[in-house]
Amino acid sequence: MPIPTLARWQPLRLGLIELFHYDSEEFWFRDGHLLLRGNNGTGKSKVLSLTLPFLFDAQLKPSRIEPDGDASKKMAWNLLLGRLDRRMGYAWLELGRLGADGQPHYLTLGCGLLAVAARPQVDSWFFVLEQQRIGQDIWLMSPTRAVLTRERLRDALQDHGQVFDTATAYRRAVDERLFHLGPQRYTALMDTLIQLRQPQLSKKPDEANLSNALTEALPPISTDLLADVADALNQLEEYRRELEEYEALERAVGQFNQRY
Repeated sequence: MPIPTLARWQPLRLGLIELFHYDSEEFWFRDGHLLLRGNNGTGKSKVLSLTLPFLFDAQLKPSRIEPDGDASKKMAWNLLLGRLDRRMGYAWLELGRLGADGQPHYLTLGCGLLAVAARPQVDSWFFVLEQQRIGQDIWLMSPTRAVLTRERLRDALQDHGQVFDTATAYRRAVDERLFHLGPQRYTALMDTLIQLRQPQLSKKPDEANLSNALTEALPPISTDLLADVADALNQLEEYRRELEEYEALERAVGQFNQRY
């Protein structure tokens, strides 16, 4: 398995279990980079749409998952493929970094999905796994190749991770462990990533949306800096009043000299 080589987080592996045409597939990064090669229609784009930035964004809307934003490409199809009655699967991403002591640290982000033909909505749950590794310490499939349910996953993680029933709580946990941006800037970062991963972006850029996304991604101005600016503006106003008083005094003195 790949191991981290840097002090900052870098992607090491990503995997799909019972999603699209994949039974159980794992992709390894090298130095934080991943190269997918294959003919058209073999699923290269699908691998990324089901993992990045989905495992950071945690929203199942087609406009957020599919690079082309096609609303007809529902998440349920990625599970049922238009012919199955029920299917459950997982998408996961493993990140790693080196600690100050040189020891590797691992963090895995994942999402479980369940689709049933009779229901239009896909059930989803999310998880964060720390230190332990999928395929080495924890498996998302049983020896009989049965995919773990939400409850069995919670039991498997024990004290090494956490299962989240809502995307909001999951995003907060991811932000706290990786970015420390806060809800507003984290959302802006996700919007920016989704804007930038659009196919053929350079041929049909949406300058307004991209500009808004980049603007929202800027860090907020600190209250201390705002207070300093406000104090400076107030001081300028005080200087203006003093200048006006001095100018009035100068005129009065000039009139006095002319008269006497």
